[in-house]
Amino acid sequence: MWTCKNLWKKFAPLARASSTLCLQNARGAVLNNERRLTLVPQAHMSSGAPGSGGDNNLYYLLFGATCVGGGFYAYRTIKEDKERYQERIDEIASRPNKVVPAQPITEAPGEQAAETPEESTPIAECLPAETAAPQTTTETESAAEPATVAPAEVPAPTPEFPSHAPYLLIGGGTASFAAARSIRARDPGARVLIITDEPDLPYMRPPLSKELWFSDDPSVVDTLRFKQWNGKERSIYFQPPSFYVSPQDLEKVENGGVAVLTGKKVVHMDVRGNKVTLSDNTEISYDKCLIATGGVPRNLQVIERAGEEVTKRTTLFRKVEDFKSLDKVSRDTKSITIIGGGFLGSELACALGRRSADSDLEVVQMFPEKGNMGKVLPEYLSNWTTAKVKSEGVKVITEALVKGVTYKDGRVEIKLKDGRVVKTDHIVAAVGLDPSVELAKSAGLEVDSDFGGFRVNAELQARSNIWVAGDAACFYDIRLGRRRVEHHDHAVVSGRLAGENMTGANKPYWHQSMFWSDLGPDVGYEAIGIVDSSLPTVGVFAKATAKDTPKAATEKSGTGIRSESETEGTASSPVASSTPEPPPVSQQKDDYGKGVIFYLRDKVVVGIILWNVFNRMPVARKIIKDGEEHADLNEVAKLFNIHED
Repeated sequence: MWTCKNLWKKFAPLARASSTLCLQNARGAVLNNERRLTLVPQAHMSSGAPGSGGDNNLYYLLFGATCVGGGFYAYRTIKEDKERYQERIDEIASRPNKVVPAQPITEAPGEQAAETPEESTPIAECLPAETAAPQTTTETESAAEPATVAPAEVPAPTPEFPSHAPYLLIGGGTASFAAARSIRARDPGARVLIITDEPDLPYMRPPLSKELWFSDDPSVVDTLRFKQWNGKERSIYFQPPSFYVSPQDLEKVENGGVAVLTGKKVVHMDVRGNKVTLSDNTEISYDKCLIATGGVPRNLQVIERAGEEVTKRTTLFRKVEDFKSLDKVSRDTKSITIIGGGFLGSELACALGRRSADSDLEVVQMFPEKGNMGKVLPEYLSNWTTAKVKSEGVKVITEALVKGVTYKDGRVEIKLKDGRVVKTDHIVAAVGLDPSVELAKSAGLEVDSDFGGFRVNAELQARSNIWVAGDAACFYDIRLGRRRVEHHDHAVVSGRLAGENMTGANKPYWHQSMFWSDLGPDVGYEAIGIVDSSLPTVGVFAKATAKDTPKAATEKSGTGIRSESETEGTASSPVASSTPEPPPVSQQKDDYGKGVIFYLRDKVVVGIILWNVFNRMPVARKIIKDGEEHADLNEVAKLFNIHED
């Protein structure tokens, strides 16, 4: 711009003078010849007025001068930059290079030479190819040679687990295993990944509170193998480790398989993105997903607030590690108190009571009801069950409401609301189960406000590609309304159905699941439907025989998990016994050998308990499915053949 201004100062006076001279000459010529010159129309600049041709010439001149000045300035600037650049290159090239003498390259078998140290690389190699100074010394070339050796091709480490699973099952319990088996049955090439936060492969939970405690094998805690009531031995695990595919190989196995990722917890679900996040921030995507997270044992608030000393002396019984821990406690302490009178609490009380016969262990069971399983059994049968538990060596405290728990003088003190105080060494809290629904918030899934659990439709679907099964599912029962069931049989059946629907079956859940409880090998019952002691009941009993025990039932069926045989059965036309029956046993009689208890709602049977009556569950299931009123339930009881010898 400075150059343009100088040019303008030099040429502007000349331009003005030339324009004035031309104008004077033209006027003189006109006056001398006495005529006007013929004017030719000219193009005008937009900034000039019509007829101002001289101004246009001036503009042309200025424009040309500006272009010349700009070009000259650009040429000079580029030239100076180039000179400075060349000077810098010459300065760098003149510096002495640090040359490392060439060393002979010796390679171990299967290995490549190490990379050349950074300081041995000539500086010119760091410059662009077109400006790098050529290397002429032999030493420099030798030093550069190691850099040309190809680096070793190190194979990428195999990931611990796949980044994608066509079928992803969250939870490693019974429902997940049943679903995996069902998926593989319908899709033999399916790749199924089970994620569980437990360190164990899928296993069945019922033996943890039943048969394992009656084993005479001292290594049962390690082997987790037990003898069923029928004498047959089996493991709590559904399948041995060889059955499963390692998570690392799941994507590579030709015919697919089932892999179990243990010790990992899913903490977040991205439903729209079809992926989950683990506790270590690892992400796994899926095509279809099953939530079978089960539940977590409920605790008493007074225990949670009691402090660390009480907490570490309290067991919330649910997993294999809880069984192992309680087994050790039962051998090392003198007193165990079980809080809770339901299925789990009563089973553990009988098991520990039986063990106390051979030791100095004191077993105490307390609960707020009037008798064992008081929320399920009618009062007369609950009282009979309480007497049975006491006969096993258990001290039973009924109508006990826990007010506070403290640790004092090396023992745990349980204070009841009526003023009684129970001192013990260890507490087992068996007060129920809360469904595990932590994923509901991140996944945007609905949790039922009345029953808890993920709310699902008749096909056990929570979303288009998400299913829920087991304890965590709140499903709609076509006969009994919306329900949530926490039993082994329901986990098996709901998991199996969810697996079928994940492979396109689209079947509704119509099955009436059953559950069972054994108070040792001699007394047990099976139930189906809604069994609530607040409902009116009708019980029909008969004298029991030697074959009317859980032990005899498993010997006949050949399986210790009775639902495994009964869930496959059907009852299309139940036939009553042809043996003449004696009159029904009065409910007030103290000996309830075997019988059937009907639970009624609006005169319709909605629940049935088979007391020491086994292998008749298909009949009970059909009665509830029919949903009919019955004028005489004694006649209905004949369908179960309870009067047979």
